[in-house]
Amino acid sequence: MNNATIVISRKVQDSSRRTILKAATLALLLSAAPAALDVAHAQQGGTTWLDEITVVGTRTELSVQDNPASVSVIGQDKLQRQPPESIAEMLRDVPGVEVIDSSAAGMKRIRIRGESSRRVTILVDGQEITDHSTYGTPILVDPSNVERIDVVRGPASVLYGAKAIGGVVNIITKRGAPKPLQLEMGGAYYSGTAGWQGWAAASGTVGQFDYRLSGGFSDHGDRRVPVGQYTSTGRLDGTSYSNDNLSAHLGYTFGEQGNHYIALKAEQHRLKTESWTDPATLTYPITRFNIDLPKRDLRKVGVYYDGKDLSPVVRKVHVDAYYQTVDRLFRNEVGMNPTPPITVGVVSTSDDRNVNYGGTAQVDLQFHPDHYTIAGLNYLTDNLLTDKTSTTTTTIRPRPPMATFTSTFDDASINTTSAFVQDQWSFAENFKLIAGLRYYHTETVLNRTTNPARTGLGSGNDDRVVTSAGLTYTGLPNTTLRTMYSEGYITPTLLQLFTDSSAGRGVLTYGNPNLVAETSRNIEIGARYNAGGLVLDTAAFYTKAKDYITSVPCTANAGCPIGAPPANFIYVNADGAVTYGLEMTAEYTLPNTSLTPYVTGAWMRRRLDFQTWSTYDSDTPLLAGRLGVRWEGQVAGAPMWADLFVRASSGVKLASMDSGALVVRSLPSWGTLNFAFGGSFGENGRLRLGVHFNNILNEEYRSSFDELPGTGRSVELTARMTF
Repeated sequence: MNNATIVISRKVQDSSRRTILKAATLALLLSAAPAALDVAHAQQGGTTWLDEITVVGTRTELSVQDNPASVSVIGQDKLQRQPPESIAEMLRDVPGVEVIDSSAAGMKRIRIRGESSRRVTILVDGQEITDHSTYGTPILVDPSNVERIDVVRGPASVLYGAKAIGGVVNIITKRGAPKPLQLEMGGAYYSGTAGWQGWAAASGTVGQFDYRLSGGFSDHGDRRVPVGQYTSTGRLDGTSYSNDNLSAHLGYTFGEQGNHYIALKAEQHRLKTESWTDPATLTYPITRFNIDLPKRDLRKVGVYYDGKDLSPVVRKVHVDAYYQTVDRLFRNEVGMNPTPPITVGVVSTSDDRNVNYGGTAQVDLQFHPDHYTIAGLNYLTDNLLTDKTSTTTTTIRPRPPMATFTSTFDDASINTTSAFVQDQWSFAENFKLIAGLRYYHTETVLNRTTNPARTGLGSGNDDRVVTSAGLTYTGLPNTTLRTMYSEGYITPTLLQLFTDSSAGRGVLTYGNPNLVAETSRNIEIGARYNAGGLVLDTAAFYTKAKDYITSVPCTANAGCPIGAPPANFIYVNADGAVTYGLEMTAEYTLPNTSLTPYVTGAWMRRRLDFQTWSTYDSDTPLLAGRLGVRWEGQVAGAPMWADLFVRASSGVKLASMDSGALVVRSLPSWGTLNFAFGGSFGENGRLRLGVHFNNILNEEYRSSFDELPGTGRSVELTARMTF
């Protein structure tokens, strides 16, 4: 094996620009202080984000302060201060969270604590969105229809199913307004894409019924980035996208005490996007590479029932069920020129439909004042129908072109039945123990295939128990100390099990029905403090994962089909990862002022363990976060806010093996200076305006190899109005 190491270094940013960035940041921070002091004074005390009540960490109502898990809540006030471009962008500054798009600007995903988005569970109103793709689940939800977003950082498979190795994102959508009719409308402009967005909604409550109807549309052109290594024109080709959304909600409250509630929700999200190609990847013999994603459409209908305080023992009952489809179309074109007289063109398509249906039933019981117990059942069916074609055209001049065509169709499904139980035990003064377990029974079935190598394959089963336990201590004033052990579990995707995928060079990666589930174990400790204007949330974690699914060449013992070319690959369980780090969110309201300096971010190390080698060059930044100062007050009687901040990250490296040689690609550290302000105007703040100046110094940067180069100097304008 050739052990040569090839290091491909990205251009290092000019040091003078970094000096300017630091100086400008300091100057703006200092100049903001006297202006803020002259306008208004912040109110001391009151509630903070640690007082937010969430159910995502324990499936019971518990404040962030007293939660044993690492949880974050993005409430309505925070959401309305951000341009509603995407759900993922609204989570960018949660510590330990990274936004990725895999070169498709309109298809943003979430990575938590270094785990790929395939290992993060995405819920909408507690119901799972699944997407059996290599890259993971894009968040196909209308941002303007979101009430709040709850995030669990770290494994949560005991409570939220067989994907949550990295964490959970639960998106809670809006219900009806409290008055009979409320109209909402809004719009946003994004200079970085010459894009715009518009939305409108009608909602209300009439008697015991509440309702909401909403719709939205957005259209974005190619991204504007600084002229440099990624573009000579200032435009990033292949980054335009558009989407539209429709949603409906109807709820009914009944019972003598109004403690029963049923709801019906329906939504549609349609997306089309292009894909950008990094020029550095166009290496011999590839001369052209293009991906087009003209369709990524989600349709869903869900029903819900919640009953509260049904008896002294039965505190809550929740039942939900849903049916959803995701239709996607993928087209890949590759051009190769291995020698001057020979040219090869490969066109691959994949036309897929992913159908999901299932539901959850949960009951909350309190048999004893010191115990609060939940128990539940969950069922989920994932069905994937995929129709793949590949046309390879070879031209050897002066002969005419020769074309070969292949086509396969697969119909496969995963049926998961699970049962969970958790007990919250206040066993001593100031101590609370929350422990749970979940049993999974998973059945994978290849229903139909045109691939002769798969003929005769039937079903496979997997049974697994995962556990978790968390302890909190509240004996110190205004402080919660916590520790948590949690396990993660994720089944292979249907593509990895049964589908042969083209890599674009005429190379195939074979599905492997013998794959087993990936698992992880996580230990973390943390502390939260909330008093005197200081709000602090810190956590240290260590996670070890094994049986990661990877692809290996078709050697004699790899398990590839008989006669498979050695250039092809097959999925196997061979890799693992060890991740550890620190996460922190802190802010301090300066006494007798309207200023709140804050910081949020993470220090993280992630080691990938492969069959024969290991590396810390895992495309994970050592340091990443946001540092700023926020002002809140009034100007001429109108509530206003302003936020000056630096968003920054250390550089990343990504190692891989290519023909026996270790290849290490690197991206430099970066930082952007940003300023935003806005306010509420009119009766009850019915008009809300926001202005965001992004990347003021026009920094050229790229956060990771899984994300597009960042937008250059730009402005975003947002207006929302309620009638």
